[in-house]
Amino acid sequence: MKPARARAGEAEEHLHALFEAAFRRSPSLSGPGDDVARLRAGGRWLVAHTDQVVAGVHVPPGCAPEPMARKLLRRTLSDIAAAGAEPWAALWTVAAPSRVGRTWMRRLARAFLAEAQRFEVAVIGGDLSNADCVVLTCTLLGREGRRPAPGRGGARAGDRLLVTGRLGGAVAGGKHLRAQPRLVEGRLLAQRHRAHALMDLSDGLAADLPRLLRRSGAGARVELAALPLQRGLRPGRSGWMHALEDGEDYELLAALTPASARRALADPGLQQAGIHEIGVVTAGRRLTWLAHGKPVRLAAQGWHHRWS
Repeated sequence: MKPARARAGEAEEHLHALFEAAFRRSPSLSGPGDDVARLRAGGRWLVAHTDQVVAGVHVPPGCAPEPMARKLLRRTLSDIAAAGAEPWAALWTVAAPSRVGRTWMRRLARAFLAEAQRFEVAVIGGDLSNADCVVLTCTLLGREGRRPAPGRGGARAGDRLLVTGRLGGAVAGGKHLRAQPRLVEGRLLAQRHRAHALMDLSDGLAADLPRLLRRSGAGARVELAALPLQRGLRPGRSGWMHALEDGEDYELLAALTPASARRALADPGLQQAGIHEIGVVTAGRRLTWLAHGKPVRLAAQGWHHRWS
């Protein structure tokens, strides 16, 4: 389940802006604004990201512990994938009502450790607490590749916009509980194909693409007919709206030069998950949705947290 939709997400974006304004960059530290923070330790750059799963918000109330643990680690891994980095170590916290019981807690812990082992992540610590509802958090550290994490701010006019996998219907179809983080694809896009910008899609393309464009100071034209729809969604306005708004896809969105995009589209390592060109970055700051080449008006916002 996703949180209630806000009008254009003003409150959430304002909070993000507060943290970005308060941060002071240094030669060995970069902070808010991208999918991960970067920090230099010795001679190597690491990336870090924190995410959470809240019962009744990210999963249905009463969700079993195993899918909660799986979703927690995988949604955090998705941001490491967007950095083109290799996951390394995790810390996690569990806050839960006493009524869930010890057996539930043991199942949760075993499931999280099994997921971490599957993705070769060392669990190096955490914390426990009582709370009124189940709240899980995970902080992941990753090792950056030879090229720095692209971040969201490097898209340039003329770049092609590519997405992995399929979009829409993730919650209705249960994909959000078993999403496959695109770690291999992230490394290929960032390292081999030198993406100018790269981010994960968690709140829907209509919410996430504008974030990349704002960070890059650019606009875009996106062809709705080119969106790779989840199986079961019909091409046309209804299917497009699901792809734009549903969220929880945990796919990657990349901006690459035309030449790099052509190579990426032909890369067998990316074709396995699916790689699709959906649009082009433009000068200015306007985002235009196209239906078979013609501009259309859509009230698509994606998903945002809301506070009164």
